[in-house]
Amino acid sequence: MVKIGVKDWNRFEKIWFFSFLIIILAATIYFSVTGTDYTSLESILLNWAVSPVSAITGIFCVVLAAKGKISNWTYGVVNSILYGYLAYRSGYYGDAIINLVYFLPTQFIGIAFWRKRLLQNSKTDVKMRRLTLKQLLLILSGSIIAAVLFGFFLHGVDSWFTGAMKRNESIYMYFESVLGGRAYLAGPLLDSLTEVTQILAQIFMVLALAEQWVFWIITNIITIIMWAVVIIADPLSLSWALPTLIMWIAYLVNSVNGYITWKRGAGYA
Repeated sequence: MVKIGVKDWNRFEKIWFFSFLIIILAATIYFSVTGTDYTSLESILLNWAVSPVSAITGIFCVVLAAKGKISNWTYGVVNSILYGYLAYRSGYYGDAIINLVYFLPTQFIGIAFWRKRLLQNSKTDVKMRRLTLKQLLLILSGSIIAAVLFGFFLHGVDSWFTGAMKRNESIYMYFESVLGGRAYLAGPLLDSLTEVTQILAQIFMVLALAEQWVFWIITNIITIIMWAVVIIADPLSLSWALPTLIMWIAYLVNSVNGYITWKRGAGYA
């Protein structure tokens, strides 16, 4: 794993990083002790390895991305694999697909692109750029349309996924049961919206554009809601879903810091 130096981190970054790291480890130990089925290898690995390592590598990844460090992509490789499995395990098929099929290969693309855009005389820090207002508004409009269309698609294939992957129930159906029949698209739309915002955010990140953080903030808020729903719908998931929920809360805090840092770095007034 890539070595991390914290000497150039500011006080907020150090407090943020180590606070959430301690919280994730404490939550893993506390809830996994009683929430693990020790007769099941999957349960042991899920609670004691996959969930906490996914959360920890995710935090390493985003804090380094906020600082414009090329090493963030290495941690992103591990996080994409593990979080993709957790999303599949929870029934968020869109999130699972995007992590394993999209995020995983783009980690390597990101490394290649950032190596060509490093600051002069630097081997670790990327040069930050920005979009025009017109470009940003056009992209926002297109993303809304794409999210709605993908939401209908996810709703349409949900029954097939539930059967093919041998799941007893769909997380989308939980949204419908709580919010009523008219809200049958609530789960798929939330899932699809995070996919669209993540795709755009990742493209912007590869291109070293400061506007990536607008989409990461949107993604983080929605995904926090989604993982809270997982825990509410299935209380037995608490031992492995809680570290993931904490990870996304940490992402949100970091995204705000990343937005401020990259706006400054990209030359915004």
